[in-house]
Amino acid sequence: MGALLGGVSDDGSEVEVRSSFALSITENEEEVSVDSEHLAQMLHLHLQANPRDSLVGWYSTGDKVDANSALIHEYFASEFPIVPLHLLIDAELKDARLAIKAFVTSEAGVPTSEFAGTMFLPIPCTIKLNDAEKSVLDLLSQAKPVQDMPEYTGVGAEANSSVTGVLSDMDNLERVVGAIQGMVESLQEWVAGVKSGDIKADSGIGRYLLDTVASVPLIDAVEFEKMFNNHMQDLLMVLYLSNLTRTQLAIAQRLQNLV
Repeated sequence: MGALLGGVSDDGSEVEVRSSFALSITENEEEVSVDSEHLAQMLHLHLQANPRDSLVGWYSTGDKVDANSALIHEYFASEFPIVPLHLLIDAELKDARLAIKAFVTSEAGVPTSEFAGTMFLPIPCTIKLNDAEKSVLDLLSQAKPVQDMPEYTGVGAEANSSVTGVLSDMDNLERVVGAIQGMVESLQEWVAGVKSGDIKADSGIGRYLLDTVASVPLIDAVEFEKMFNNHMQDLLMVLYLSNLTRTQLAIAQRLQNLV
């Protein structure tokens, strides 16, 4: 379990979760309690580094909410001036994906009576990634078992771990171009299947493809190849200069050590 930090839109209709930290929880058959002092210290440290953030809710792992979830949610609602958000994360990776659900609460039953209670209501939840996060996740998805990579054997990697290397700019460009080419080929197969009647047409996909193609500027093939080659030459020049600078710095460091 942990706390969620982020921001709320001006109209209160959207909550953006940007960070989190774990909580110290004491749980037994009779009660569940949150270490308030630990929460306050962690929140203070986070806000010093990220003054734009605020506490927006809490998260837990599992596949369903229970009675303890209601107690912890009530704690956040009573201790902080917020309408807390609850994220339920199923970390068992069912169907090879990380299932995330978002909830808010609403009062149920007869208020101010023994029949009063709390009901968790699911709300839409969308995962958004920036470019840096996409690059890191893409790199992690390429990890292979250490047994399949002899160059990492005996360098501290555990037997059941997975490793991946950081690609150079040229290798990364080659991988991206290959991925785009594969997607274009898949799209061509789908279009050919629709034209032959083997695949049922989807008007929504057709309109999306039409808008995508219309957004691409019309460039002559020869002119495009010239632009691409110029850009490639610029990239190679930058790589050459960076390697040259790195070599000069290494030589200077060695000469300084000799002196």
